[in-house]
Amino acid sequence: MNTGPSSNPSHRNLLVRSGFSLVELLVVVAVLGVLVAVLIPSLGMMAHQGRVAEDTSNLRSLQMAHYQYAVDSKGQFADAGMAHGGLANESIAWLNLIGEYVDINGVVRSPLDESPHWTIPVQGTTNRYRRTSYGWNNYLSRTHSPDAAIDRSMAADRLSRVKSASNTVHFLHMVGTGSFAGADHVHVENWWINDSLPDAPAILASNQVNTSVVSGEPKTKSARANYGFVDGHVETLSFIEVFTGPDRNRFDPNVAGRSF
Repeated sequence: MNTGPSSNPSHRNLLVRSGFSLVELLVVVAVLGVLVAVLIPSLGMMAHQGRVAEDTSNLRSLQMAHYQYAVDSKGQFADAGMAHGGLANESIAWLNLIGEYVDINGVVRSPLDESPHWTIPVQGTTNRYRRTSYGWNNYLSRTHSPDAAIDRSMAADRLSRVKSASNTVHFLHMVGTGSFAGADHVHVENWWINDSLPDAPAILASNQVNTSVVSGEPKTKSARANYGFVDGHVETLSFIEVFTGPDRNRFDPNVAGRSF
């Protein structure tokens, strides 16, 4: 009589059960692999969205703190004072003036900021570091505004001179590298060349502003970032939604309310 393992029904059932268990294990491993491949990008996106939300909160805190500063200063704004080259006048810088109204060290560095210049000097310097992720729309400055360069009394450096506070950008993200990485303001008037180069503003602005800090490709019109407005609110907008040219931009208070 053949009493080998293959002729024993109980042995055959055990082998069959073992075979199915191995197949099931392989299926489970494959399914887990697929789930991990799907979940890791999703978890990364969720983490990024959390940082975007925290960044929005930082900007809102800065906006509201500065608004209160302006109210207490009879409507006059603070100013930009940290240079992107040459001499600086930090005594007038908003970074040093609005600390009474907000925990400035708690909000001035964005969770989206990957600049190396918090610990490494800005290119071309030996002792100048990044001190803020956020910058100031220079149209609101009495020392760096293109209007102030003509006549200081024309500068939109106070609430009463901003025609549409809800449409005028105030705080934005400074670029993480280059000379502007250590500054606290931008120069919007340098972003425009002429009508024949409609893509130039997005490229030029990206040398001063991190226009893609939220999403999108750098140096493109579709790049998205958070922008704070004079009235205190914050929006996530593509670059083309804040600037296309001198007559269509949300930085110049003279046109911001009617250009979009």
